[in-house]
Amino acid sequence: MLVEALTGKDFRDVVRARLIEPLGLELELFMSLPPSEWHRTAPMHAPDAAGGLAVAPVEASATFRQAGFAAGGAHGTARAMAMFYQMLARGGSLGATRLFAPRTMDFVTRDFTGDRVDEQIGIAMHRGLGPFSRGTTLETRGLGTIGHSRTFGHSGVGSSQCWADPVSGVSFAFLSNARQGNDWHNRRMDRISNLIHVAILH
Repeated sequence: MLVEALTGKDFRDVVRARLIEPLGLELELFMSLPPSEWHRTAPMHAPDAAGGLAVAPVEASATFRQAGFAAGGAHGTARAMAMFYQMLARGGSLGATRLFAPRTMDFVTRDFTGDRVDEQIGIAMHRGLGPFSRGTTLETRGLGTIGHSRTFGHSGVGSSQCWADPVSGVSFAFLSNARQGNDWHNRRMDRISNLIHVAILH
């Protein structure tokens, strides 16, 4: 992993020291969930063979909770994620704390793929260097069809969506412990996101 190669430190420790703690989110956002915090979590559920929902055994395991891997390994509250995205919406700063330069934020949230259709997803994803953006195509993946084209964010395997609108300064986080199919989840998030966007009056 590049972070560990450059710093010589554990990725999880770097994320905590450089991102989570400076924003004051260390009690709500974890890149490795210690056993002392497990009682605060809601177990992830996933569709079962009978058409219902059942506890997802992998996500419920101690190994998963403590792994803190880069793709899907964080545990946190919606408030913490909304605050993190608020920092991103404000060009890399929150209050007196600056984590990224505005130019860095402009670069990583730039739409590098334009209208090109993502073959795995089936629609244009308007990908940046990490997040994807709303872009200008009709379809979107949960960011809201009426959202500003510069709105950017990321979703989490049929269970979550976080985004930031740098034009209005609004940030949003939705977390669920019921993983659904991506098509259903994307429709759900598009509707919820549109309710947020329509309330933005400036």
